[in-house]
Amino acid sequence: MRWELFVLLVLLIVWKTGYAVKPVVTFNQNWDKIFTTESLTMTCNVRSRDVIYSWYKDNTQIHTGQSFVIGNAVKGNSGNYQCKGSNTERSDSVRLEVSNDYVILQAPLYIYEGDHVTLRCHHYPGYSAGSTIFYKDNTIIRDWGPDSLFRITNINIGKSGKYKCTNKLSGGYEYSGEASISVRELFTAPEIKVKTNRVLEGDHMTLTCDTSLSPHRQTDLQFAFYRDQRTVQNFTLSDQYGVEMAQLKDSGKYYCEAKTLNSNVKKRSDELNIKINEPFTDPEIKVSANPIEGDNITLTCLTKPSPFILDTEVEFAFQRNGQNVQEFGSSNKYGILFAKLEESGSYICEVRRSANGLTKKSKEINVQIQELFSHPEIVTNTDFPREGSRIILKCNTSIRNGIELQFAFYQNEKKVQKLNSSHQYIIPLAQLEDSGNYSCEARTLYNGMKKRSAVVSVVIQGTISITVYLLIICPVTLLLLILAILGSLYMFRQRRPSVNNQDPTTGAPVRTDEREVNRVTYSALRPKSMRRLAAAQEMSDEPESIYENT
Repeated sequence: MRWELFVLLVLLIVWKTGYAVKPVVTFNQNWDKIFTTESLTMTCNVRSRDVIYSWYKDNTQIHTGQSFVIGNAVKGNSGNYQCKGSNTERSDSVRLEVSNDYVILQAPLYIYEGDHVTLRCHHYPGYSAGSTIFYKDNTIIRDWGPDSLFRITNINIGKSGKYKCTNKLSGGYEYSGEASISVRELFTAPEIKVKTNRVLEGDHMTLTCDTSLSPHRQTDLQFAFYRDQRTVQNFTLSDQYGVEMAQLKDSGKYYCEAKTLNSNVKKRSDELNIKINEPFTDPEIKVSANPIEGDNITLTCLTKPSPFILDTEVEFAFQRNGQNVQEFGSSNKYGILFAKLEESGSYICEVRRSANGLTKKSKEINVQIQELFSHPEIVTNTDFPREGSRIILKCNTSIRNGIELQFAFYQNEKKVQKLNSSHQYIIPLAQLEDSGNYSCEARTLYNGMKKRSAVVSVVIQGTISITVYLLIICPVTLLLLILAILGSLYMFRQRRPSVNNQDPTTGAPVRTDEREVNRVTYSALRPKSMRRLAAAQEMSDEPESIYENT
């Protein structure tokens, strides 16, 4: 059904364009020889609109109409026949033989490879026949037998040749007939073709298994494709094999096969060596030497384009740590202005052909931005600065050899010292208003790169006045002293140690009362006015006579 639709489409195109198509002559009965007195119908097979058919015998027009009938054949009907439509050229010539012999060997008008062919050892009407012998090239291929038909299954071109049959008719006489059989190709040996002689990686590649089917047969063919002896497409009705985006691995030796649906006829093409060409080489990414913080750094994506493509077809892109940093464009360079440490990472580049979207990636390279100088740290010479003291703020940082820096200082985000070569800021006599949040900034001379320190809080401690000292500190100090003296006296009275003395006149030991010692000690410690009061108390406590205890 599919083939018929295809034929109808072709015929419609032919009719629209006026392209000449050959019609095909067929016989019914399908024999190339008949006896006189027998009948045969010829048909001109062509699909077209408003066709007027013409018939020719030996190049002479003999009839009009799609069919030409021979009702009672005579030898004069032998000849070469052709037909023609009003919009077609003449058909191929076919030969009809009309014989009045006793025996003829009949064969089909058209014999194609793969056909199941029947040969008929036919005797003249009115006679009876006996056993039949069949020969090919004078060699018996079937001995005497009752059947006058010889069948050849799935005939091939090798079966072409001269055939003969012999038959004994009534009366015992033996007669023979001959036929020369030429087996035609059903379709030509296929040829594998590629749409373009130069296939580039990423291109759509189309292979075609090209063959020509005989116009006398309307049959479907199937096609298969192979690369390096391995099947890449099994048998289908399509005579094409497509590779959407050809890769280098698709290179190889290709061939195709064509066969009929029943597989009676199968043919293979010669091999075609196909090489997939690179449109550009695998890219390589390179970086300018010794990338240093603050410098301008350039990354370059290197590749070699094929001479088969335009330079404008090649596009480049860059990634860092898997994220796009430059989309596809014509430039193969990616620039980093005033490089920062955070721009270190793993970089790759991609190359893309705009014509088909083929993309290749480079290997990763690790780009490490070297620090030019560390983030500054602000420190002070004292943790508790006092009002009137000398305060020194330092902006400390580590630098690479040969790098010169300038420093600036800020108080509460207001610049208090402009950029200069000194990394110190000095406050000679600190005032309370010098308190605040301080930071410093370091900057290079040659590229203006700058870094800011964290904030340090500086609080100036104020001094204590004489009035505050006299009103608060002195009374407190005196009170503490009195309490200490009273505590000492109390402890001394608790212990009251005994002391033995000798009388200076008698030499006898005299016991001095502990309380008296305490009183004397206390008196010695107290002021003069207090000592007088104590002496009066002692006199009232003494006995009337100092000799009372003797």
